[in-house]
Amino acid sequence: MDDEPAAPWIATGVCAVAAALAFAACTASGTTVCPAIGWSNTLTVGLADGWPDVAGGTLTVGCSSRCGPMPGSTGEANRVTVPLTGRSTVVQLDMTTPDSAVLTVLGPDGTELAALDADLDWRRVGGSEECGGPSVASVVVPAP
Repeated sequence: MDDEPAAPWIATGVCAVAAALAFAACTASGTTVCPAIGWSNTLTVGLADGWPDVAGGTLTVGCSSRCGPMPGSTGEANRVTVPLTGRSTVVQLDMTTPDSAVLTVLGPDGTELAALDADLDWRRVGGSEECGGPSVASVVVPAP
């Protein structure tokens, strides 16, 4: 049998070990290395008891700072609009955690049913303190 086919495997193993040692040396300097991934933050908006049926309505979240639309929503950097999904609607925001938002509930015909200026209390549910990670907040809109 010819021993040469093992040579590429040995070279690959040596390169992998060298790369791991180089990476460890870079992180040993006290610098935190965060993974190059993104996430979205989740805002859950509930409708308080006493709300009439709002099937076919929409919810607009106007952020105090950038909150950006996620796939499946429409909007701009500081505004996200999503369909209402019953008594509780989940809104996926980008990686920001705005301090406050104006929540506007619109009926199926576009009529404003309620608006609430809400402070948002974010709680991180993943990731780390150094690198960040997904956060959640929830708000209940009082009945009109």
